[in-house]
Amino acid sequence: MRSDARFYKDINEFYEIALPFLLKKEVENGLQISILNSLKNNIEKYGKEAPILCTVSIDDEIKLVSLRTPPYNQILSYTDELKTIDVLIDALNKVKPGIPGILGFTEGAKRFSKLWCKRNGLKSKIVMNERIYKLESVAEDTLGNKKFIKATDTYENIILQWGRAFMLEALPDRAPEMIERSLKHFKTDINEGRIFLLFDNELPVSMARKAGKSPNGIAVNAVYTPPHLRRKGYATECVAKSSKLLLEEGNKYCFLFTDLSNPTSNSIYQKIGYRPIMDVDEYHFFK
Repeated sequence: MRSDARFYKDINEFYEIALPFLLKKEVENGLQISILNSLKNNIEKYGKEAPILCTVSIDDEIKLVSLRTPPYNQILSYTDELKTIDVLIDALNKVKPGIPGILGFTEGAKRFSKLWCKRNGLKSKIVMNERIYKLESVAEDTLGNKKFIKATDTYENIILQWGRAFMLEALPDRAPEMIERSLKHFKTDINEGRIFLLFDNELPVSMARKAGKSPNGIAVNAVYTPPHLRRKGYATECVAKSSKLLLEEGNKYCFLFTDLSNPTSNSIYQKIGYRPIMDVDEYHFFK
């Protein structure tokens, strides 16, 4: 068997070649698919540095897709051919991209981290254990009766405040400049009607965001309730209503990532109707 890795400079070419493979496991590869869609629309969506786009094939059949939008981590698609990860590492080492970390399905991320660090004299630490969930229908008893809106720029200040708090809480290792870059996306999302707010007594109490799109699904992320308003069911109702709206917009399913160290959020999502699909781990590399 012949294995080889190929890098791409043209996002349109990469999209046409990689997407059919990614769609074989659409939910598992939802993050990569949504990133590809964003890059296709705006190649500088995540920064001015060119993205690293790669496929690994065995006997001319794609078995792994990997991409990176600097300064963020390398991302692995799902693959049942783990040896393709070794081929990817050989190829990446030749282009010396200075990878800060890896995000991928548990077994693949572990293999990449171990071999990458061995080859490059680095150490690694696991910074997040996550689980991908999928929802096709919302449990009616989670919808509640509180006011729910697509946010307008009237609420920009509180959304940016909550967005910063969300990232500091969910991603404590993220560099300040990356947080500021992400906050710019929140401003765009407000203008595009992608931020949802739940209200109680006419005050916003919880937030969720419509995120990346795949052909059949849509991601929900940035779920945030301020600490003093938690344990009141606000996040449950906000995510339930957000998910229902997104299904009504024509999406066949919603998907999201949860932090496995937070049993509360995992319980909330399952109550709404989300079902576990695959576990994903994130590693950071250091000297």
